[in-house]
Amino acid sequence: MVNENELKIMDEISKKGDLTQRALSERTKLSLGAVNIIIKRLISRGILKSKSLNPKKIEYMITPKGFTEKAKKSYTYVMKTINLVKLVKGEIAKIVLDEYNKGQKKFVILGHDDLTDIIELALKGFDYDMTDDIKEIKDKNALILLGRSNIRTNGFRVINLAKKLKGIYWGVE
Repeated sequence: MVNENELKIMDEISKKGDLTQRALSERTKLSLGAVNIIIKRLISRGILKSKSLNPKKIEYMITPKGFTEKAKKSYTYVMKTINLVKLVKGEIAKIVLDEYNKGQKKFVILGHDDLTDIIELALKGFDYDMTDDIKEIKDKNALILLGRSNIRTNGFRVINLAKKLKGIYWGVE
């Protein structure tokens, strides 16, 4: 199976096959040496083919086997992401339901990023608002749910979901 760096190289080659290794290095943020090693490995595995255009210029092409590998890797990545979103959504729903069962009836999602999008999915069926500005929150009894941690909350009760989920959610530093 193709690894992440190999997939980066394959993606760039599928966009434009006549890129130099230096250009591939710049586009993929990989070292020139790493690009060279990866290309040689992909050629030896039959995933890429190379064709000499002139003594200084080589064109790279993805083989049918390469397209198959790329499709498998893309599918695996998409499925892994979907499963992670389901897991994170489920964990957020548990946290919110626990707070609801303790008497919390109003929730506010503060901010807007990938995690707050998942928080919104998890809050379907609950009374909630979304805002990017803490000054817009009128209900002092609302529980603020944060998707990122760099927002001042001015004394509101807050659950920082980014911190609570950092062990399972990739988007948290």
